[in-house]
Amino acid sequence: MKRIIYLLLCLVLMASCSTSRKSLRNTTIGGLSGVEYMEKVIEWTPARENLTARTRIELNTGTSSTKSINANMRIRRGEIIRLSVAPLLGIEVVRIDITPDYVLAVDRMNKRYVEVSFSELSSLMNTRIDFNIIQSLILNEIFLPGKPSLSLSDADEFSLTSADSRAQLKVKSSKKIDYSFFTSATDGRLEETVISLKGLPYSLHCSYSDFTMLNRDVFPQRINLYTEGTGKKYSLDMKLSRIGTDSNWDTNTELSSKYKKISLPELLKIFEQLK
Repeated sequence: MKRIIYLLLCLVLMASCSTSRKSLRNTTIGGLSGVEYMEKVIEWTPARENLTARTRIELNTGTSSTKSINANMRIRRGEIIRLSVAPLLGIEVVRIDITPDYVLAVDRMNKRYVEVSFSELSSLMNTRIDFNIIQSLILNEIFLPGKPSLSLSDADEFSLTSADSRAQLKVKSSKKIDYSFFTSATDGRLEETVISLKGLPYSLHCSYSDFTMLNRDVFPQRINLYTEGTGKKYSLDMKLSRIGTDSNWDTNTELSSKYKKISLPELLKIFEQLK
């Protein structure tokens, strides 16, 4: 459970249209005009309703040691991101549910749980935490803050520049935080997302590699999140296998009266005392 709370905190770490269109037309990426390339990237970004995978998670919290866990991950778009740890004969010992409203961490071994709202987490982290952003990072998707999905008309919301063998898409309307997406110039796949604070050196990088076929498109088998500008380098490396789109699973989590609810500060205090 100590490793899981670190994982939880790491997860939450995380001109006019005419002028924009003219700028995009003057840009060429992979033999396409900027407009054509942007529309291609948005059109080819799959909006998967469900994703399931077995994942090996390695977490570096800025110390010399690396913490590792194996978990089953299930995602249902707009509803839930679930991580389930079941090392003992397939018996679940820890569950984390991330929903649009709250994060629920369940310690089944000790019959206790923590439920904290996104507003509380935002206050604790002193920054806005958003379910859709976390979902998009894991699902290898380009996004606009506050929007659940993209349409072709959203092409004007991004600036587009060439960056070596990649293209950089940058959200134009963000005032305090920069959102940049680096895509392959040849096939438009998303290879890296960078979220950074304007005027400050702090940034969160999410890189994608080892792509494999998933139905009719591709999906990364490795997702690596890491920070820069924080002094210590924190990272969360996810290696995925058995990737699928199964929808035959229940999103509900029901706890009996035997479970004791504790606060997030209580849980953190318990973990600080563990060796």
